[in-house]
Parts: sequence; structure tokens; C-alpha cells
Amino acid sequence: MKTLQKHERLLIIAAGILLLSILLMIIISPAIYTKTLLNTNNIGALIGMSLAVLIRLPLFVGYLLIVRRIRRYGDRRTGSYYVIGGFLILFALIYTDGAVAFWDNKDVIYISILMFASVFLELAAAVITFIAAYFRPKKLIKPHHSQ
Repeated sequence: MKTLQKHERLLIIAAGILLLSILLMIIISPAIYTKTLLNTNNIGALIGMSLAVLIRLPLFVGYLLIVRRIRRYGDRRTGSYYVIGGFLILFALIYTDGAVAFWDNKDVIYISILMFASVFLELAAAVITFIAAYFRPKKLIKPHHSQ
């Protein structure tokens, strides 16, 4: 039972890290919209940031569904772990492009720094997810249902 709890805890930590990354994206969205172009609002960057947040929300929900499945059935399948981890790495690499693009704008360098922090958090969540998949419980453990 302890292995299952540790496994579940790893996934909850990864989900929390991903949620923190999403919150960083939301925090810097107003600055991207108002401060990245001179005397105008940057609608394109705001749309890109909104899409980045919307793409990551299903991954967060995926974590919650996996944890729920573990609690109900005692999970042994790890395909969804690899899918979520792979998508996190892919989206982090794509998001790195935006962080590098804002690096040259010295007036709002904090945007780029926060974007790199978000990339780091996503990569950390992906690594934790792969670790959870590798160290999953080998036997199917039936959860205790109190009736």
C-alpha cells in the first residue's frame, strides 16, 4: 500500500508543479499584452499565451484523472503517464521559443525570466511523471472501500 501512496504522491506533486506553471503564465499575460509593444497592445502574444494555458489545462485534468483511477482501481497502466510527460516536454520546448523572443526586450526582461521559470517547472513535472511511471507498483493493489 505504501508504494501506491508514494506513487500517487509523485503524481500529485507533478500536477501541482504544472498548476504553478499555468499560474505563472496567467500572471504574466497582462504584461505581455500591454508592455511588449510600444504604444500598442500585443494581441498576438495574448492569444498565444491564452492558447498555452488552454493547452495545458487538459494535461492537468489528466493528472487528476490518473490519481482518481489509482484511488479507485489501483492503477498499473502507464501509457497515460508517458503521453502527459511527452506533451509537457513538447509544450515546454515550444514555450521556450517565446521566452527567448522576449529576452531581447530589456524593458520587460522579467517576462522572459518568468517564462523560463514556467518551462523549468513543466520539465520538472515531466521528469516526475516519468519517474512515477518507472517506479509504479508492480502488483495490482485493490484499494480499501469502506462501506
